[in-house]
Order: sequence, then C-alpha cells, then structure tokens
Amino acid sequence: MFMYRTCAFCNGKLPGDGGPSGLGVGQRLAFDEWKARLWVVCPKCSRWNLAPLDDRLEKIEALARAAARGRVAAATEQVALIRWQHYDFVRVEKPRRLEFATWRYGERLKARRREQLKFVLPVTVAAVGLAVAVNVTAGGSFGVFVWNIPRGAQWLYTRIVGRRSVGVAEPPICERCGTVLQLRARHVAYARVVGQAQGDVALILSCPNCHAEGAMLVGRDAHNALRQGLTYLALARAGRQRVEDAARLVEGAGGPDQLIRDVARRELTLRSLAPERRLALEMAVDERAEVTELERQWRDAEELADIADGQLSTTTELEEELRRLKKRPEGDQPSS
Repeated sequence: MFMYRTCAFCNGKLPGDGGPSGLGVGQRLAFDEWKARLWVVCPKCSRWNLAPLDDRLEKIEALARAAARGRVAAATEQVALIRWQHYDFVRVEKPRRLEFATWRYGERLKARRREQLKFVLPVTVAAVGLAVAVNVTAGGSFGVFVWNIPRGAQWLYTRIVGRRSVGVAEPPICERCGTVLQLRARHVAYARVVGQAQGDVALILSCPNCHAEGAMLVGRDAHNALRQGLTYLALARAGRQRVEDAARLVEGAGGPDQLIRDVARRELTLRSLAPERRLALEMAVDERAEVTELERQWRDAEELADIADGQLSTTTELEEELRRLKKRPEGDQPSS
C-alpha cells in the first residue's frame, strides 16, 4: 500500500485507488521505467509524490502494461501523457509512441456544443413560446420572426462568449496609443501568432482602440488567450471542423512546434485561418503547453527523487536493481 493518502506538499487528499499500480491511491500517476521512479500526482497542487522504493518496481511494470493499452494525449521525446480508462499516466523517458489523440479534441468539440445548447435551447423555447402567443394575437404576421429565433439565440450566445475576459497575469498596454487593453475573447480574433525559441508561442495583439498591433503576449498568457480566442472563433466564424483533418495537418507539418511556426510564417490573423487550421493550431498550442508543464514538474520531482532514493531504500537487492537499471544501455527499452 502507498505510505500516505495526502499530498506531502499541500496536505490535500489524493483521490483514486491507484488503478493497475496497486498503490491504493492516485488517479494521475507518473512513472519512469528507466530510473525506477513512481509518483502520485496531486490534483490540487500538481506536485509529484514519490512512492517508496521498496514497493515500486512491480507497480511500475503494471503501469507500463496499462499505458501500452492507453491513448497518448500529448508527448515529447521525454514525457507522454497517456489516458487509460479514467486514469492519467505520465510516462517519463522514451515514450513508446507519439500519436495525437483525435478522441481528445472530438470530446472537446462535443463539450462545446453541449455548452452552447444549454444556453440556446432554453432561450429558444422561451422566445418561441412568447412569439407564438404574440403571433396568434397578431394574426400570424410574425411567422418569419419565429423561424429566426434559434439563429438569434446562437448569435446572442456567441456575443456572450466573445465578451468573456481573457485571463492574463497583467493587462497588456498598447505601445502605440498607451491604452490598457481589457482583453476579451473577441479581441483575440484579430491577433496573430509569432514563433519563439524552443517552439513556444507568442501572440501579437491588435489594439481595439487604435486598431494597430501594439502589444504582445507570451508564455502562459499567450496560451490562455489563444484558447479563449479560438473557442470564440469556432462560434463566430463557424465552419466544418473535423478533428481528423486537423490532426493530419499537425502531423503533416511535422509536429506541434512546426505547425506553430508555419502559422506564424503566414502572418495571418486568427480569424483569417481556415476552420481546420484553427483547430490544428489549438491542438498544437495545447500539446506544447501541457507537455512543457509536465516536464517542469518532472524536473522538480527528479531533484527530490535523487535525494529521497538514498533514504527510502531498505534492501541490498533493491539497491542493486536500481543500479542495474541506471546502467542499462540507451537503446535497451524496458519490457512492458
């Protein structure tokens, strides 16, 4: 059994039962076959809790077998996020396969549609009921108006989404006119992507006041703005968005970093991109942001694990097994 059920960093409760690991706790689990490391990831603070070395090796093998049957949601050469049933596995070092899980974004598009219908349907029903009553009283002269009510409800919902504030650390200031930009999702439609080092993304904003390109977002702010702006554009500039087509665009470009660079090279505003390319950009930005965060967490956890492994091991056999794993040749992939 796992030696604790609360996070060692924030004292928050660790949910789940550990799934195939047999730890008895955890819903998101990280493991490294090469260094014999196993962590339970806290959902509250996202820190990685290292499992005792005495109880680790067989559980890592069980996780690896389950991960081989899962779907890769995002991956780099060092870290892969794998979904298996209702568990998340973070596989460190040499992921078995790099695939872009189209199911992930298919579910996202369905969720957006459900959110839209939760607003549009009640508004439409209420408006139709009122319009029918008025129509009967007026002798049927409002028939065309009743027919257009669903379209009007969709327009209203799009306006609401477009007015949502974009979450940034500090409001950007336009370099041209000095306006503090109270950034809304609809403003991002006129932004364009520019590339940065290490495949990161930056966003050049068009000022709503002077209509000139006068501010730039980078890092997490750029990711947040892109997500909200692309969600708004999916409604405002509706078009056929097939997840498979978008995934093929990412793969055809050579990966998320290359697709981001390709979009940046075109120097087009987000609203000028074709629907499937907007979705492909969303996929690429999501993968880059998520895996970057996973790698950062992994490096932090590795620093603690280097210290902890010397304290948690209690048997000579386990020490020898750990040394053997660390000396394994680079191309010798652990069996699953």
